[in-house]
Amino acid sequence: MIVSLSEERKETMLIDEAIVYFITSLETQQLSIHSIRAYSQDLNQWRAYLDAQMTLDQLSFKDFQTYFIHINTLKPSSLKRKRVVLRRFLEFCYKKRLCKERLHEYIDPIKSKKSNAPKEILSKEEIHTLWAYLEKEIETKAHTLTTSYEQFNYYYACRNKLLVALLLYTGARASEIVGLKKQDLQLKTGQITLLAKGHKYNPIPIHSSLKEAFNQYMQQLEVLQDQEIHRLLLSDYLFPSRLHPKKPITTRTLHDLMNKLSNILGRHIHAHLFRHTFASYCIAAHMDISTISSLISHSNPSITLSIYTHEIDAHNKEEQLKKLPSFTE
Repeated sequence: MIVSLSEERKETMLIDEAIVYFITSLETQQLSIHSIRAYSQDLNQWRAYLDAQMTLDQLSFKDFQTYFIHINTLKPSSLKRKRVVLRRFLEFCYKKRLCKERLHEYIDPIKSKKSNAPKEILSKEEIHTLWAYLEKEIETKAHTLTTSYEQFNYYYACRNKLLVALLLYTGARASEIVGLKKQDLQLKTGQITLLAKGHKYNPIPIHSSLKEAFNQYMQQLEVLQDQEIHRLLLSDYLFPSRLHPKKPITTRTLHDLMNKLSNILGRHIHAHLFRHTFASYCIAAHMDISTISSLISHSNPSITLSIYTHEIDAHNKEEQLKKLPSFTE
């Protein structure tokens, strides 16, 4: 029997090759660069655990089970994500006839229990502590700006404060903040445009405190004379990478800043914590759910309701309890 080249290719599809097809498919679907990078990292980690020349049709249930046992020490959210990514990849392979077997059925998704526990947020005292630290760091580094090294340290201190201000007053995701372009910022009209999930643009008003932070940032950078910094500031991005000025800083840079700020507060914090903080304070300020949902780039209010059920419920109880008359006066 004569076997065509295309049929033979399907029978011997290397896993490496299949991953390339899958990632290319994600790119054509216009997923965000951050989502694609996350898919690639998870799949390549799994791929590295297998034999180098392994094909899709050589995979068995045992291969998946031993891999999940190997990574079982990861936190539940990471394990769940890796299973979802791998299952989606294998579904793609079966639908596109890159493999003969329904390999995705070997992977059982982790069903996480839904919880209405309150989201962890930053207290007003913690926010004041962080803000005071960031301002003090700028003030300290402004005293000596003789060398390029000193000027860059001052620039980073100014940048860090603006990064925190954006997280605090927009509730945006880390990827949305680091990817901001200068054209996205309109101080005169008081509007900032975020590129949210699904490549959707979300224009939101600039809070007066955030506008002040922007003005201070621009004034503070006027003292810098270093030519490399000046070239860096010509980038289209608000927060350009020093090594690649035509690209923005990565979320890793923001992660490192969060680690630094964690030491200031004496507890672990992360960029998403500012998002929860923003949403929780919006709820406490009596904003309606539709507005909050729009501000934080949720596709519909039901998502906001499901995430912040506890905060909304607690706030409503407090407001309704105020209607109860005093029995002892």
